[in-house]
Amino acid sequence: MEINTIIGEELQHLLKEGYVMEHDNFKFRQQVIKCEFYNLESFSNDYDMEVTESDISITWQVAFYLCDMGIENFIVRVIGIDGTYHMEMRDKQSDELIQEDDKNIVEIPWSFKIDDATLYLSSSLEIESLDFNFRTKICDVNFYDKNTM
Repeated sequence: MEINTIIGEELQHLLKEGYVMEHDNFKFRQQVIKCEFYNLESFSNDYDMEVTESDISITWQVAFYLCDMGIENFIVRVIGIDGTYHMEMRDKQSDELIQEDDKNIVEIPWSFKIDDATLYLSSSLEIESLDFNFRTKICDVNFYDKNTM
């Protein structure tokens, strides 16, 4: 056999072993009602920072790592977020509202952490909540788990 033929056959075998199946039909946009905000930093120790409400949407996608035997892995990734949150600054002593402001969530370069996104047979997969940590700039993405309901 010629070396080019052998290399070509091996390359075809390698390419058939596995690939990622992605499609725009597997992209979702969801408004998330339950958002938590942690470690908000105030410019002074005299004030408490608090997020009182939010209107945040997330765009996410699923993909499948496929091989000849079936599905090897199920991949969930966040494409992006958008929306606003309402921040209030209150005096620690009197709880008086000092300042309030609507902020855009995309002003912070968030990293997304997905701990467990389990797709059960004959069940849905939806985001339950988002937990934003302002100190680490990590957003934990939490999915509904029908086994804990």
